[in-house]
Amino acid sequence: MKGLMDAFKSIAVGGVLFLIPVTIAVVVLAEVLGFLNAIAEPMADFLPTDTVLGFGLAQIIAVALLLAVCFVAGLIARSTVGQGLVHRIEKGLLSAVPGYGIIKGLADQVLSSREQAERFQPVLVPTRGGVRPAFEVERLASGQVAVLLPGAPNPWSGEVVFLDEDQVRPLDMKAMELMHVLEGLGIGAGKH
Repeated sequence: MKGLMDAFKSIAVGGVLFLIPVTIAVVVLAEVLGFLNAIAEPMADFLPTDTVLGFGLAQIIAVALLLAVCFVAGLIARSTVGQGLVHRIEKGLLSAVPGYGIIKGLADQVLSSREQAERFQPVLVPTRGGVRPAFEVERLASGQVAVLLPGAPNPWSGEVVFLDEDQVRPLDMKAMELMHVLEGLGIGAGKH
């Protein structure tokens, strides 16, 4: 029963951590798109048609403006000046928002964990009762392989073991696919 409650809590927390940034992004994009649509309406009046393939011309212009703004913002965010600006804003304004630091830390951790996971090779390793999925983390000069034996539904919990190379069989799947199978308590394993 405790394992089921832990799994439920882990899934619920994961859902909250997923929904918060998605909700914020949707609200912000809707506001920005509304603002850009107000700018695009007069621009569309100068063109001889009101629709393109059934879509309103003003909305198409607004989406094009949004993509251009996102591209320019991405360029600025990658620059040293942009990174310094983001750091100052976070330190000054956003750190005053209760819980922002915790949410940002968790989001950064999830993003870096997922990026790190992509470098892991999904493998099968022997157990007493058969085989189990794992992640090859590193091959050592000694000929052994460092392997993470992940838990489910949280693939970041588990243990690290060192096995001989002949005990590690590569799986034909990406790390994120294996993570989704583990998060789903094995559901979807048959697709791979």
